[in-house]
Amino acid sequence: MSNPIVFLSATTLAQRIRSGELTSTEAAQAYLRQIEAVNRTYNALVLVDAEAALERAREADAALARGEVWGPLHGVPVTVKDSLAVRGLRTTAGSPELADHVPPEDAALVALLREAGAVILGKTNLATLAMDMQTTNPVFGTTVNPWDEARTPGGSSGGCATALATGMTPLSFGSDLAGSIRVPSSFVGVYGLKPTFGVVSMVGHIPPRPGEVNGIRSLAVAGPLARSLEDLALALEVIAQPHRLDETPRPLRAVDVAPRDLASLRIAYARQLGDLTPSAEVLAAMDAFLARLRAAGATVVEATPPELSPVRAWETWGALVGMQGGYERSNFARWWARRFVGGAVREIPHLRRILDGHSVEAYMEALEEQQRQINAMEGFLHDYDAWIIPTSMTVAFEHRAPDRAFGDFHVYDAPMNVDGRAVPYYVVTQAFTTIPTVTESPVVTLPIGPGRSGLPVGVQVVGQRFQDRRLLQVAALLDQLTERPAFPLEPRAVGATPSAGSPAPRDRPRPGVRTW
Repeated sequence: MSNPIVFLSATTLAQRIRSGELTSTEAAQAYLRQIEAVNRTYNALVLVDAEAALERAREADAALARGEVWGPLHGVPVTVKDSLAVRGLRTTAGSPELADHVPPEDAALVALLREAGAVILGKTNLATLAMDMQTTNPVFGTTVNPWDEARTPGGSSGGCATALATGMTPLSFGSDLAGSIRVPSSFVGVYGLKPTFGVVSMVGHIPPRPGEVNGIRSLAVAGPLARSLEDLALALEVIAQPHRLDETPRPLRAVDVAPRDLASLRIAYARQLGDLTPSAEVLAAMDAFLARLRAAGATVVEATPPELSPVRAWETWGALVGMQGGYERSNFARWWARRFVGGAVREIPHLRRILDGHSVEAYMEALEEQQRQINAMEGFLHDYDAWIIPTSMTVAFEHRAPDRAFGDFHVYDAPMNVDGRAVPYYVVTQAFTTIPTVTESPVVTLPIGPGRSGLPVGVQVVGQRFQDRRLLQVAALLDQLTERPAFPLEPRAVGATPSAGSPAPRDRPRPGVRTW
């Protein structure tokens, strides 16, 4: 049975450590024992720095004894995705070519965590170079979903979500370009925050590989995952600021008028975007949540930003990712790549432009279109406190192996089955998340309850840019109407035991979906 300490929120841990009710050493020891007990089942943490964590925890306790408080996370254990550099600890991004990479300096986000007093327990698993919506790589193998080990926790920050749900960390930090925080949060039933673009530093994140020029200069963000909204708010205040490693992060706005109660909220929602409709299971959970919201007195309106074109937004995402991330590839190389993967991406609006030829004119056009989409979203949200949309077209699905690979990019030729409809893999997993990425909007993933299968369903709660604090306040009101699971989830008698480099688990005994 788990130590009760691992049930505590990061906020409560911080309070108890500062008050002397609990020591940082006791907290770190509890989490390290939990990791030792359950990580073999879930493979969520891939690098654990127990010795350094305990030394840091003892230093935190000694500092408190002297009357020193380092910051809001003084003595609190945390984990970070293995795409964020941690000084002196291997940082691989799941890539074999980086299997022995040990960065000499922390990522800016990690440095801010240390300065706030955090104790870094270790690194969580991810997709290779954060480039898939499942969490598997040839260095560390596959992370499983604790609700059903035959299913994925999503990606690419799936290790963060599974570690939270199973009590291996009270707070974890991932990154998000196409839903890599939001999809795992939804699939595992935890909370996630994709901050406004530009308020959290990405310096020290992989990609880019060490020594490479950073091509992705827009869209990608880093952010927290947690078991409570108060922990997301705590984490945001720590990481959303400049640092000597990166002075460019932009400031968040102060909250002018806080939302009073549920009845004061004006909420817009969309059940589908363009001609894309999620599964009946996702829609049923979302409809039930919206019905509770209406019953609580909120104004709930089905609406989509009238000037926002889903297809144009998807294509803009692909154009920006393709031209920034592949800036060094010639147009001939892009033509050759289209011949190789063209069939797999031709029907996927947000991917088909990734391999287009690039030019300065095309890049400027993409930026101009992005500005139009941002203006459309911002103007729309002047009239609403938030916009609620699905996170994924389905709940967590069974582990899938790619049909082939193009470099580090996994190609899935076989479509997924969504209520009898054949839908491409990257449409199922990314179509609803890439639009708020293009508009640079902050998004809270809110776990609203179980679907008919018993698996978690999460929705995206989208807010105005730089209004992340107010968005979290709105989400806290909405959270009163959600059905929360009881964490941490314990290993069952039958479970996964993935090994490094193993394929997705398929043939082991399967216990099925947990009871909520």
